[in-house]
Amino acid sequence: MNSAVRAPEPAAESTGRPETVPALFQRTAAQRPDAAALFFKAGQRWVPITWAEYARAVSRLGNALLAEGLQPRDRVAVWSANRPEWQITDLAILHAGLETVAIYQTLAPDQVKYLLSHSESKVLVVDDRKLLEQVVAMRSDLPLLQRAILIEGSAPELDDWVISWEQALRRGDDFGRGRPGLLVSRWQALEPDDTASLIYTSGTTGVPKAAILTHRNLTWTATATLQCFRGDASDRVVSYLPLAHILERVVSHLRQLCTGCQVYFCPTVDKVMEVVHEVHPTYFTSVPRLWEKIYAGIRDRMDRVGGPRRLIRDWALLMGARRTAAYERGKSPSPLIAWQWSLADRLVFRSIRETLGFDKIQICVSGSAAVSPDMLRFFYGLGIEILEGYGLTETTAPATFNRPGKARFGTVGLPLPGVEVRIASDGEIMVKGGNVFGGYYKDPKATHEELVDGWLKTGDIGELDKDGYLKITDRKKDLFKTSGGKYVAPGAMETQLRSHRGIGQAVVLGDGRPFVAALITLDRDAGETRGASDAGVKRLVDEAIAEVNRELSHPEQIKKWRILDADFVVGDELTPSMKVKRKRIAEKYGSDIESLYAEKKTP
Repeated sequence: MNSAVRAPEPAAESTGRPETVPALFQRTAAQRPDAAALFFKAGQRWVPITWAEYARAVSRLGNALLAEGLQPRDRVAVWSANRPEWQITDLAILHAGLETVAIYQTLAPDQVKYLLSHSESKVLVVDDRKLLEQVVAMRSDLPLLQRAILIEGSAPELDDWVISWEQALRRGDDFGRGRPGLLVSRWQALEPDDTASLIYTSGTTGVPKAAILTHRNLTWTATATLQCFRGDASDRVVSYLPLAHILERVVSHLRQLCTGCQVYFCPTVDKVMEVVHEVHPTYFTSVPRLWEKIYAGIRDRMDRVGGPRRLIRDWALLMGARRTAAYERGKSPSPLIAWQWSLADRLVFRSIRETLGFDKIQICVSGSAAVSPDMLRFFYGLGIEILEGYGLTETTAPATFNRPGKARFGTVGLPLPGVEVRIASDGEIMVKGGNVFGGYYKDPKATHEELVDGWLKTGDIGELDKDGYLKITDRKKDLFKTSGGKYVAPGAMETQLRSHRGIGQAVVLGDGRPFVAALITLDRDAGETRGASDAGVKRLVDEAIAEVNRELSHPEQIKKWRILDADFVVGDELTPSMKVKRKRIAEKYGSDIESLYAEKKTP
């Protein structure tokens, strides 16, 4: 193995912050009782919830869980979209000395049944009647599930197994009056290494595993990110990635407990840019797919500019590129380029940022999957620096991050303070630090295989440059070998293809096959995508494939491809974090794949 690389910053050993989530929450709530903490949309109005109101709701629901007779380390599941009640529920669970089981809203009923059964959850907090009906249908298969709490809507009559959110809060009030000190004693008895949450892996390669995250994992990681980039009480954060995903838990929920910032909830992904335009966040985290859509939208609007404005556009983009080039050399732009970029900003770029709602942005983060370096360069030229990071559920989301003003496009940055990264002899990335999880629930074999002397085997392949910046080259499990014996890493090829306007998703194929092929879906929001049979669309995909192939050896090049009629869907071909499920795609599109390989390949 190569020698380990640590972050340039030391770990913050004594920040003064509590090391359990409830203690951290209580400190911030006591410091900022009248300040707004959470915002939800009611009609056209954003309604605030103060820290004092937040703390009161946590206490009421926490007591309601104690009223169910739950004992320390029992598990409570949350199946809901992003909303204030999600965070209130999570904190109530932890205050009661229990463990949160996070469930993605998009999971199918059988998947939800597996998670509830495997985790032995005793209470489920569920979003609405639509999801509740699915739970009721599987109730006979879940003998340990003793209660469901419905967030939105009234509980069904004649079934006291389900109670409404308001009923639960009233039960909490009654219980709290009778046992006034129990909830406080529960959270004060917690230790940093106690389990806080079970997060189920996305299951791209099989049955999902339950990663055990401790209180220390959560508080330590949130604190470490604050050493990488700023955060304070003045921040406005949009919560839209699933809170069941540990990335969103860290960046909007847990960091808020450290900084006291404001969180605005967007329950559906398709509305996120509307919310961004209204809220003007200072801090925003997303996955590559959204950045790709924003990029395509900007380029589409720019392409429609004509006359003298087109000349101004081209000049402004040139200034953006020159500013970016200086940044990548680690230097400030020359005074002339800086002045010209400032003028381009006033004429072009500022209005783009204002239209998007990014005019107040200070930190933008991209995670969960690879993003095209050229796209990052484009955004930097517009005045939007996107910091790419890397991590897994098992590393409590981030393990590495690029730092503001020091990003290297095409890398996922440096280790978090206190984190070590090394590369094994076969190229696998290994991670060690306070963010590394406690193992897999009920799976000692998998724990033993992936945790070795405190080092996590990530399953990703990468390399470290001379300054310690990490570059991901592919997933270890995604590498395949053609029948000709050539190893192919599909991830980077797929990222490049997705960065082209008009392309939604791309899956590169070829394991055990005579040549490399690809399945392509179209971005239905782009103006170019009039349909798979359109000549212009075929030409667009041909050009994208040709551009990717230019950087590859002949055996690696994509020889055949097919445009699918529909985009991939979260919950079917995509995980909730927008990763492709290769096994599912191979099953669903098996006939398309076979017909591709039945055709004569392109020379």
